[in-house]
Amino acid sequence: MENKEFLKKVYRHFAHFVAEASARELEYFVLDSKFTSMFNYRMKRLVEEIRKEGKETIGLSILFNTEGEVVLIDADIIGKFIGDNYNITIQKYYKVDSLNRVVREVVNGSEKTQRDFLAVSYSILYNTFNELYKEVKYRKEIGERYKSIYFLSEYSGEDLPIVITSLLILEDICKYIGVKQKYLLDYVKSIDLKKRYSQES
Repeated sequence: MENKEFLKKVYRHFAHFVAEASARELEYFVLDSKFTSMFNYRMKRLVEEIRKEGKETIGLSILFNTEGEVVLIDADIIGKFIGDNYNITIQKYYKVDSLNRVVREVVNGSEKTQRDFLAVSYSILYNTFNELYKEVKYRKEIGERYKSIYFLSEYSGEDLPIVITSLLILEDICKYIGVKQKYLLDYVKSIDLKKRYSQES
């Protein structure tokens, strides 16, 4: 994303930063998408709960078709979903009750601590997007640029948009907390993207 003003803000909770980064990167990268039945169901439940509380404005942020599928949704709602999921999953993984504490330990930690944090974060983001999206149409020029940056030029797996979306957010996390981008590049080189393209050849 070109305009990264959100990286200059101070967030009381790191999950709020992840939510904001996710919302902004999705607006920038994703053109259109179809959501999984699990996500559609969760959004329907969310709208019902908010309406029960007497708040009708949520209807303007999420629109459903006649089959009950989300056809239009505010990027901030998706961002909040991702931020909440990231927060819960990191806390479970590190067995702590505060994501902020984990981030403090990563910022002040060793190279290994930072590299491990990147691996865990990528896994959480990738799995979250897999739960969220059934299909993603994205800006091809951005996809090509990121394929080049992250040594994925030969990769054409169906999960490519999810891989790139996860990397966009992870790149923002690195910049925000001061983790070297080299660690992220090294991590991407090490992951098994369909046995490093063997399925495609």
